[in-house]
This record gives sequence, structure tokens and C-alpha cells, in this order.
Amino acid sequence: MDSKIKNVIFDLGGVLINLDFDSCLNAFRTAGFTNIEEQVRQMQGNGVFSRFELGEISPEEFRDAIRKEADESLTDRKIDDMWNLMLLNIPREKLDLLLELRERYMVYLLSNTNQIHWDYAGEEMFNYRGFRADDFFEDTFLSFKMHLAKPDKAIYEKVMKEANILPEETFFIDDSETNCRAAVALGIQTHHYHIGEDLSLLFD
Repeated sequence: MDSKIKNVIFDLGGVLINLDFDSCLNAFRTAGFTNIEEQVRQMQGNGVFSRFELGEISPEEFRDAIRKEADESLTDRKIDDMWNLMLLNIPREKLDLLLELRERYMVYLLSNTNQIHWDYAGEEMFNYRGFRADDFFEDTFLSFKMHLAKPDKAIYEKVMKEANILPEETFFIDDSETNCRAAVALGIQTHHYHIGEDLSLLFD
């Protein structure tokens, strides 16, 4: 890695959190949401999932939209549980790495996510060795709070401005090549992460 790097930005889902799309989609299908896969894949469109990720609708509105597509009798808890099946775990070695990197770099999170997933991750996945989600990052930049999503260049520009950091001093890790390319276009160094990679090797 370039010696002038001072800041490291991590993606959440697929980089830190292991994902299980199939279990999530199957649960929604079983509940009667027959075209769930098609809807979820349209994350760049105007569907309920992309609007939820951009913070354009609240968790309550999201759940109501699910009930309309699936089963009107679904409880809020059941919908949240099905939706959170997508999030498996964060391996302990990744949490340890984040804590270690915080001693050497300014560490940030930049994620296309939604309120339900973020609340669940905070309660279940960053609750480690007495630490909480905020302890692992200097700051967190979340699409549903920013009303912006990767790969829109505006979200990277906003992160640079709000964190008061420079692109050329920043290293960004994401599991989407498209998101990495968008960051590179702004002068940010990137790494396209693949499942199973040892993240610690990037910082040797």
C-alpha cells in the first residue's frame, strides 16, 4: 500500500459482513413475495428496496410495502427477521483487524444499507469484546442517512468533505468493482475485495 495513505474506508456487506442472499430471498418467497429476487436486484431503480436504502422511506413504510407484496398478517418482527437473514456474521479476525488499524489509520465505514440492517448489525455484529459499532470507526457513512448511494460520485465527495480527508491519502475497500471504479475516478486508491481474501495482507 502507498505510504502516504492515512485513511481506510471499508464497505460493510460483503467485505466485513458475510452475506446470505438466498436465505433472505427464500424466506420472502415462502411468505408470498413471489418476485422478491427481481425487486432486490433493482437496487438502482425506484423499487421499495432501493428507496429504503436511500432513506426515502422509513422502516414502517418499508414493512407496509412488504405486507402489500407478501402477506398482510406479517408482523414487524417477522419482516425484520426475514430481512436480517441476509446478514450472517462478521468474522472475529476482521473485528480485531479494524481495532488494530485504528491505531495506525483513520478508519471509516461507507455502506449502501438501510435502517433495519444497520440497527441489527450494531446490536448483533459489532457487539464484541465490550466494543460497539462506533468504536471500530472514526465515522460511519450510511446511504440511508446520506440519501446517496454508491457508485454515485456525490457520496464519495461528501465523505471526503465531511471527514475532511484527501482522496490521494485514502484507501477504499469494496466488493463491487463498479463502486471501486467510481472511487478511483476521484483519485481514491481502492481494492476490489473477493470473498475469502485475508484483509490483513493489504496492510502488511
